[in-house]
Amino acid sequence: MPAASLLQERHFEPTSDMARRSIEEAETAAKPQLKTASGRLVWICVAAWFIPGLGHYWLGRRWRALIFFVSIMTMFLLGLAMKGTFFSTGSGSLLHTLGYFGELCIGLPMPVAKFFGYAGGDPFFISSDYGTAYLVSAGMLNVLTILDAFDISMQRKP
Repeated sequence: MPAASLLQERHFEPTSDMARRSIEEAETAAKPQLKTASGRLVWICVAAWFIPGLGHYWLGRRWRALIFFVSIMTMFLLGLAMKGTFFSTGSGSLLHTLGYFGELCIGLPMPVAKFFGYAGGDPFFISSDYGTAYLVSAGMLNVLTILDAFDISMQRKP
């Protein structure tokens, strides 16, 4: 006899009480795992923002973390070497505000550079526009690494 005919002969309908109980058990079992996974996910994303590559390091992707850290920090340091300017939010211009948030996405390196006296570049220096573009690009690349760490931790990406 084919397997399909056996299944049709022995068709089993669970009672509504039994089905309701199994659904409730499944929901309660999934809630603690979801809370744990989302709590871990938040910390991975914050770590990835704070120090470029740290989220990947926590996920066990050591080489990828090293490559991201070195490339983003090199881009940030090249932006500082080219005397790129830091944007501010108080200028009233929407583009300057967006530039500020782009630079802020680099995480810890921006406040550290300000702490050690880098107040911004010289606008009359020949490569300061390129330096500013490098600073914003480093922040935007860090956003991409945060999203990559998010996808890896959600198991959307191998």
